[in-house]
Amino acid sequence: KKENQACYIGGLFPTRGITEIVESVKNTKVNLILAGNFSPVSFRNKLENNEGWKNVKYLGHVSRVKIMEILKTSSVGLVALHPTKSYVDSLPIKMFEYMSAGLPVVASDFPEWKKIITETDCGICVDPMNIDQISEAIQYILQNKEKAKEMGVNGKKAFRNKYNWKVEEKKLLKFYDSLIKLNWN
Repeated sequence: KKENQACYIGGLFPTRGITEIVESVKNTKVNLILAGNFSPVSFRNKLENNEGWKNVKYLGHVSRVKIMEILKTSSVGLVALHPTKSYVDSLPIKMFEYMSAGLPVVASDFPEWKKIITETDCGICVDPMNIDQISEAIQYILQNKEKAKEMGVNGKKAFRNKYNWKVEEKKLLKFYDSLIKLNWN
């Protein structure tokens, strides 16, 4: 049973967009589940003074079993990382974990991420620095249950058919083969 709940599971530090995510739920009835460790620890103290913290359920570091429980009961997975070079040029495992669990995703609007989200229709991309966009995306998913279900199904299907280690393994082995052939020629 899905609850009126958004989740973020992972390292809890400023460049992961945690402040913006917490701020985005301040004027909503959304429960925000945060699971992971704060770094630095003082960052948590700062967030506890944020108006949005009243909607946060902080669980700390959790087991894989608990992660599965969170994913089963959440309606949306959040991955609104800041536009740092290392994030813009990455593909976040967190996004694919949410997709594999059938959760609609609210993700940063970085070009490669946006391409994946748009092609698969599994979520909404936002400017991760824009609190209103994050809030509106979360609210849209929670208020449009049929569309949210469709996004979740689309994400799960894309994960199974394209964005998984079995598929990527073949690409990686082919790439290694090409490198080996280059070295022998």
